[in-house]
Amino acid sequence: MSAAGRAETGGDTCQAGYHAQIKAENRARIIRAARDLFLARGYDKTSLAQIAKEARVSTGTLFKRYPSKAALFAAVTSEQWQLDVEYAEPPPPGDPRYGLDHIGRDYACLVARPGTAALCRLIITELPQMPELADIVGTGFAIDRGPFFDRLRDYLDAEAQAGTLDFRSADGQPQPASEVAEQFLGMICSQFLWPQLVRTDFVPPNPTDAAIVDEAVALMLSRYSTGSS
Repeated sequence: MSAAGRAETGGDTCQAGYHAQIKAENRARIIRAARDLFLARGYDKTSLAQIAKEARVSTGTLFKRYPSKAALFAAVTSEQWQLDVEYAEPPPPGDPRYGLDHIGRDYACLVARPGTAALCRLIITELPQMPELADIVGTGFAIDRGPFFDRLRDYLDAEAQAGTLDFRSADGQPQPASEVAEQFLGMICSQFLWPQLVRTDFVPPNPTDAAIVDEAVALMLSRYSTGSS
């Protein structure tokens, strides 16, 4: 390739990178403005035009990315569930204490982070009047599980297949890993998130405090471990 061609290619690359940066910055401002306005005014009383003004973008830019308020709200809630975690995929099976401990700590950090409880309260308050939020609650923002649920369920399935865990109910009937996943996340959520929904003065425990997750892991192992790990 000629020098002129390389220069032209480099210029195109720089221009593409610049446009990508602008898009990312616009998206970040839109999500931040939408979250702040939803929490301050409520879902019903917030318009896309207000969000565009607060985010300092045109309404055309906002509508191109988020064609409806429900789509934007779904993006806001999805963003709230994003967290840097040690495992993007489930831990390898073979050591349930290790795997449950790491997934549990990730989840504790998520549900204790600022804004999670406020968004949950908003959904609970406005859902009866805003039925379009039902799909968001059921998929993108399951209050008691979030995206950790699939990861945990798949991990529990792998441990069961490895023979380290056996999921049976009190009467000896097999339980699906999805039910056991809900039990585990519920033990953590009940300590970090649910009290915040009914008590505005509640200060959640520090998610780096190992006691709550350790107890949840111990209960899971005492209930379901086969003793082969």
